[in-house]
Amino acid sequence: MKRNYGQYTVVFQVTLVLLAMGTILLAGCGSDAPKEVVVPGSGLVQAAEAEAQSKTPPPQSTETFMAKFAARRSALTGFTRARNSMTLVTEESGRVQSVMADVGDTLGENGLFAQLDTTFIRLDLDTNRTDQQRLKSDLEYNKKEKERYEALVRNQNAAQSTLDSNVRDHQAALQQLRAKQVEERVLIERMKRFSLTGPAGWKVITRYVEPGEWITKGEKVAELGRYDVLLVPFALTSEEYRALKDMGDKVTLTLTDLHSTIQARVARVSPGFDPQSRKINVDLEITRGDIEFRGGIRCELVIDLPDPGGAVEVPSSALIKAYEEYFLMTPDGERVRVVLLGSAEGDNRRVSSPDVQPGDIFLLHP
Repeated sequence: MKRNYGQYTVVFQVTLVLLAMGTILLAGCGSDAPKEVVVPGSGLVQAAEAEAQSKTPPPQSTETFMAKFAARRSALTGFTRARNSMTLVTEESGRVQSVMADVGDTLGENGLFAQLDTTFIRLDLDTNRTDQQRLKSDLEYNKKEKERYEALVRNQNAAQSTLDSNVRDHQAALQQLRAKQVEERVLIERMKRFSLTGPAGWKVITRYVEPGEWITKGEKVAELGRYDVLLVPFALTSEEYRALKDMGDKVTLTLTDLHSTIQARVARVSPGFDPQSRKINVDLEITRGDIEFRGGIRCELVIDLPDPGGAVEVPSSALIKAYEEYFLMTPDGERVRVVLLGSAEGDNRRVSSPDVQPGDIFLLHP
């Protein structure tokens, strides 16, 4: 019995040892804190910010800048044309005697474009002046007769009716003379209309007549245009028109075909709008420049509009890049994440962020 008791004692001791070791193991496992389940892709922004914070050196300087609106550039194309244009129409029928200007020529100081044959109008004018001479002679005779009969009537040597007849003849001759004088002025004015003239300095765009051709009253003979000043028409939206007004009196146009720029100003603005395009018609005027003043020159009008998405423009030196993320640093050392949208004018960049507004201050060289 003693031997069996010893065997049970050994088994009991081994069991106690195993229980103690299991307790120690369970206690060690219980001390571990529960781990967070990491979802793939979560916390990348925080990791990028922490990495940028740990690896980015201190700011190089305290120089700052102010974020400004990122302009959305609107480019409009127009073509130059004459400042004014007109259709030259004949006011008299006749044969074209000569044409003084061809297409592209500039009218001289007298503005003469073509001359019609004036043979018959001159004959009518000569006839009128001959009739005036006859009537003046009759008027002199009637005047003398009237004065003579006035003396005879005063002396009661002639009847009053005879004097009245002479007075009537004198008045009739006077009225006929005045009518002929008016007719002479009409013929002289018609004579001027046989010279087809336009404004001096204007150029011939289209020519419709040739020497020897018969033209009738009201027929077109030429198209003329004023090219010492050029006009460039554009159709603008309300937003573009407001931005154009903010440019002031001087507007810069880019001559894309000539690789140069030129100054223009707003000449006129239509009070209405195009019902189809719903745009406002605006004409820009070019008065001087080192170009050939003619129609058909391509002009580009560039208007900067505020970005509708609220993007701002910042210098490229102000951006911090870490893990494909971009940041701006405030003067207090706080980092603001932004989304890079693209390049802007010069060495600037267009960025967007709900935490960045135009007028906010950031470090220029963080």
